[in-house]
Amino acid sequence: MSWPIPVFIKIEYPKPISWRLWLPTLAAVAAGAAGAVLLIWPHGKSTQTFQFWATLIGAPLVACALAFGIRLNDWEDEQTDAEECEREQQRLRGMWREWTRRHLCVLDAAAFPASTDEIARFAGAKADLPGNSDRSITFDWVKGRATAFRRARLLHLIVRRFADTLALHKEVIVTLMLDDASLGHDVAWTKEVMRIFGHLVPGTTCHVEVQSAKGSVQWITRQVDTVDPATRLVIAAQLWADEEQEHEFSEGAAAFLITPSAAQAGSICRPMASTRDTLETGLSQIKAYQVPPERLALAWFTRCEEAESTAIRSAVTEDPKDSTVERLLDKSLGLPGPASGWIALAIAMEAMRGAGPQLVVWRDPASEPLYLCTISPLPQKETTV
Repeated sequence: MSWPIPVFIKIEYPKPISWRLWLPTLAAVAAGAAGAVLLIWPHGKSTQTFQFWATLIGAPLVACALAFGIRLNDWEDEQTDAEECEREQQRLRGMWREWTRRHLCVLDAAAFPASTDEIARFAGAKADLPGNSDRSITFDWVKGRATAFRRARLLHLIVRRFADTLALHKEVIVTLMLDDASLGHDVAWTKEVMRIFGHLVPGTTCHVEVQSAKGSVQWITRQVDTVDPATRLVIAAQLWADEEQEHEFSEGAAAFLITPSAAQAGSICRPMASTRDTLETGLSQIKAYQVPPERLALAWFTRCEEAESTAIRSAVTEDPKDSTVERLLDKSLGLPGPASGWIALAIAMEAMRGAGPQLVVWRDPASEPLYLCTISPLPQKETTV
C-alpha cells in the first residue's frame, strides 16, 4: 500500500552518430553513385566535358548528402522525443513530489506521556529515559482519581499550554481523537472542553469534533488534501476507564495547534500506509519524493517489531558510518495505545526543535499496516537576552 506513484522508465537517448561507421558507408555510397554514372553514361559520348565531370562528382556528393541527411533527421527526431519524454517525466515527478509534500502546518505541539514530562530528554543521542517496557503507566498526578477528574485535569493542562496563542484567534475547531472507552463519553469530553475554553480563553469561540484516535492516518491524509482555513487544536488522548481491571495501554495525550499557514512552524507531511511486502518500495518513495536533500535525522517507532525498526533504519541510512538514530518509544512510554502514534508525532516535533526531518513510524492496535510519516520539527524557541 505504498503511494500510487508510477515507476518512471529510464529515458534512452540515441547514441551519437559514429563517424567510424559512417565514413566507410559514405565511401561505399559515393563509389556506388560514381559507378552508376559511368554505367549509364551514353556509349561514345565524350567524357571530356563539364557535364560528365559535374555528374561524376556531383552524383556521389548528392547521394552521400541524402543518405547522411536521412540518418541525421532520424537521430534528431529520436533526440527530440527523448528530451520531450525527459521533460514530461520531470514535470510528473515534480507534481508527485508536490503531492507527497503536502502537509499540515503545525504552529505548536505538545506531548503529555504518563511516564515523563521532560520531553527534551528524548533529543539526546544517549538519553537517560525511564524503562517501562511492557508496562501500563498512569499519570502520577491523577493516581487513584476518577476518569472525570483525569479528563478535566488533562484538558486543563493542554488548553493552558496553548492559551496565549489560542487567545489570538476568534474561532478555533477542537478535534478530539479518543480511545474507544473515552469515545463512549464524548458528550462529557465536549462539555469539558467548552467549559475550560470559557474559563481560560473566554474571547475564543470553540467548536468541538470527536472521533477515534485510531483513524489518525486517514484524518491527516484528508486534511492535507483539504483547503481548511480554520485554526484547529487537535487533542489525542488515551485514558483508562474507571471500570477497567487490566489496562492495555499507558495513559498519555498529544496536542497540535494547526493553522492554514505560518512563517515559522513545523509540519506533518502526507503519511503512508505500508505492509511488509511494500515497505521497501514505500521507503524508496519517501526518500525520492518527500524528504528534502538532507537525510532523515531521526526515526521514531511505537508498536513496531524490532526487526521492522532495524530494517527501516537501515533503508533510510545513506552513509553506513553515519546511520540514522532510532528511538523505540515503547521502551520508555510503556504499552502503546490508540493515540500512541499522535504522541510519537508530538514528541518528535517538540523534542527535536530546529532539527532536520524526522520519520515517525507506528501501527494502530490490531492493525497490520505500518504508518510512516515524515515531519519537520517545530522551530527553535526565540530567546530574549
